Amino acid sequence: MELKEFLNKSPKLNEIPKPGIKSQLKMAPMGREGWYEKSKVLRFAATVMLFYPINKKMHFCLIRRTFNTNIHSNQVSFPGGEKDKSDKNYWNTGLREMNEEIGVKQDQVIYITELSKLYIPVSNFIVFPYMARIEKRPSFLLNDSEVEYLIEVKLSMLLSKNSIGKSNILNRKVPIFNFKGEKVWGATAMILSEARDLILLLK
Repeated sequence: MELKEFLNKSPKLNEIPKPGIKSQLKMAPMGREGWYEKSKVLRFAATVMLFYPINKKMHFCLIRRTFNTNIHSNQVSFPGGEKDKSDKNYWNTGLREMNEEIGVKQDQVIYITELSKLYIPVSNFIVFPYMARIEKRPSFLLNDSEVEYLIEVKLSMLLSKNSIGKSNILNRKVPIFNFKGEKVWGATAMILSEARDLILLLK
């Protein structure tokens, strides 16, 4: 999908029924299916999938988290984090966390739509994912205590079947997106799967 087509059609993404769990489970590690209703929810978070143009091609960004004691350390993810008491809603959580982690100014971000919430059993989070865009590539300012580096991905790579595969991670074979050697799996891959299916409905 070209830049102009995405810009013209992206407002419709908020009107289309979301594919939901059916899309998410395409990229779920084996055994994940039974965890949605059986697990107790304790914590809440939000993430933002941010789209922007580079050389007239639509891109989005992921981050490689720093290595620390956090259970999600050194993983590839979207910018995002836990809801704070001061946040008005989960959209504001996602904007605040994105600003803190990669320096994107909140007032420049244009809302597209909310994706289906997702439960992460290993950390007991319910995550509220959002899609948004910005008019031009941001001047990223990475928080080096949380972000190892930024990963910029062409939208065309997400939509390509060639980016989908499987890999041995933590002693088990799991579905992944492979973006030029960056293996994306788990909750982030599940969110990407729904975003991919939703965008493909525009074609």
